[in-house]
Formats: sequence, structure tokens, C-alpha cells
Amino acid sequence: MRRVVKTEMAKEDIVGATMANKLADRLREDIFSRKLEPGSRITVKEISDRYGVSSMPVREAINMLCGEQLLQMNPYKGATVLAITSDLVVQLNELQMALESLLVELCMKKGYPDELLEQLQQINDEMLSLEDEQSWKIHRNRLNVKFHTLEYSLCSEHVAYGLFIRTLNQLATIRKYHEVEIGRARQTAEEHSQIIDVLRRKDVKGAIEITRKHVYNSKQHVLLEEFG
Repeated sequence: MRRVVKTEMAKEDIVGATMANKLADRLREDIFSRKLEPGSRITVKEISDRYGVSSMPVREAINMLCGEQLLQMNPYKGATVLAITSDLVVQLNELQMALESLLVELCMKKGYPDELLEQLQQINDEMLSLEDEQSWKIHRNRLNVKFHTLEYSLCSEHVAYGLFIRTLNQLATIRKYHEVEIGRARQTAEEHSQIIDVLRRKDVKGAIEITRKHVYNSKQHVLLEEFG
């Protein structure tokens, strides 16, 4: 009997965690898109009523976003939406650079199978086939996330991979609301080609170098578009 109770509790915990993550994603999107303006206030009751969920996953979601410096908790008064600052973008990119440098090294130690490298090439070929600025705007972000999610999938069980996915999605959401110059979009695809090349050659040092360069260039673009 005890085992059944433990299993049921575990399932409830998983459902609760999933709901909290979904709520955090929705709120994060609203903050990045400025549907929730900096300085505005949200309450647990307001979010609970809006989405028809209990207060527990809402509190968890709000705590997540406080940890990401997107919300600031005010005791007994809900939480205040914080502005997206250049410091936050820099911090996210620095974290991404550290995680990607670690993950690419770990993945190369495992060895990239030819099938996975071919899948990366197909994704990048799709990106390179985009011809006009509107196509880049619509598809570049999605393809970039798809490329890097697959690139490090060999280490999907590593704790760094989960942190990387969260940071990647945060930055992708920020970029979604800013124009991307066609020059930077094409540069992204060219850097992906360089990444694939060093992975094929099993060049660990080269892989870390181009990875860091890729993340740095991405950071500079976002900072220029958002705060430049």
C-alpha cells in the first residue's frame, strides 16, 4: 500500500512541476514581448484565475522567474515585472557560452555519429536556403534552436544540457521580438557550417573556439538591436 501512495505522490509532483514550467514559459513570453510592461504587478490570484489552476504551480512559476531576474517578489503584494536590461542579456550569453563550451567538449569525447552530423547539415542547409529577409525573420530563430538542441543531444542526460536548453529558449524568446539583419542571419548559418566542419574533424579545440565565437557574435547582435 505504501508503494502505491508513493507512486501517486510522485505523479502529482510531476504534473505540478510541468504546470509550473508551462506557466513560467507563458509569463516569460509575456514579459519578453512586453505584454507585461516593466513595473507592472502580477499576483498569484490573478494568474490562478486567468489560467484556472491552483496557487501552488503559480507560486513556483513566479519563483522561477524571480530567479531569472524577470520578476521581483513583493511580500503580500505579488511580484513586479522587471525590465530586460543589457546586463541580463550579457549574463545569459555568458552562461550560454560556458555551458556550450562544456557540452561541445563532452559530446566530442563521446564522438559524433555520422547520422547526427548529417542531420545538423540538413538543418543548416534549410537555413542557407532561406532567400529573403522575411523568410530569415520567420524561420531563423526556430532553425537555430533546432540546430543547437540537436548538436548537444549526445549529452541530454547531463545537468548542463537542461540548463543550456533553458538559457537557449530564454535568449530565443528575446530575439523573437527583434529584427534580425539578413547579414547576421547568414553569418549564423556560416558559423554553423564551421561548427559542423570541426565536429567532423574531431577538433576539440577548434570546436570550443568557434562555439565561443558563435555565442559572442550572437550576444553582440542582440545588444546592438535591443540597446544599441
